[in-house]
Amino acid sequence: MLIDSHCHVMPDALALAIRRFFDDRMGWGTLAYDGVLLDDVARAQRDAGTDRFWALPYAHKAGVAAQLNEWIASEAAPLAGVVAAATFHPDDEDLAALADRAFGDLGLRLAKLHCSVGKFDAGDPHLDPLWERAQERGVPIIVHVGREMSGHTYAPELAPVGRIAAAYPRLKLILAHCGSPGIDAALDLIERHSALYGDLTSAAQWKFPLPIERLEALHEKILFGSDCPNTTVTITESMAWLRRQGLSPRALQAILGENAARLIP
Repeated sequence: MLIDSHCHVMPDALALAIRRFFDDRMGWGTLAYDGVLLDDVARAQRDAGTDRFWALPYAHKAGVAAQLNEWIASEAAPLAGVVAAATFHPDDEDLAALADRAFGDLGLRLAKLHCSVGKFDAGDPHLDPLWERAQERGVPIIVHVGREMSGHTYAPELAPVGRIAAAYPRLKLILAHCGSPGIDAALDLIERHSALYGDLTSAAQWKFPLPIERLEALHEKILFGSDCPNTTVTITESMAWLRRQGLSPRALQAILGENAARLIP
């Protein structure tokens, strides 16, 4: 089973604006995928042979999450193979009601928070109702920690995740990009908290080698992600790269699909 647990879908206008941002500001050069719309992402996943993919929106400011959640529930969730996520911002009004709507009425099965894009801290106490609702319903939440425009996460920025994991021990939290480049600190937290996971999204682009022995030991808590469509490496290339890193067949099987399937059957 192959599951891409980290790709991004947005309404057309927002998806195109995000691509313009990458083209103008990130300096990565040519990206792997020309198309960034929902149908483009779904096609890329089919071409890569994935069985499912987690479709993640993210709220860049207060007041947009509700519309994004309604859109993804109506447009993305019905597509074959899609596991549609909700998103939130700590400055949203009545976050508890917003979470109840997303996880209840809309049936969204996970959530994504992006701290650098939304300019907030994962430890913002306004997010407490979200952690509570997600823990109660068994909904995993992917958190991209860090404040830099690059998306980099540094070890001190991971401290709030440890506090959240301790306060909500049954909350399934997934550290996006395994906290890269603060991956050692992220893996320390993943070792310490039973419901904390990490994904290897964009690992093929990292400028340092993977800590293979640690990932092998934690292989039941690590997920594969591509970051499609705004990435320099295709889904297929990312999977092939991961297979060359020296992980055992058992660990690869878990990381490339089984762990994601267990989190969201």
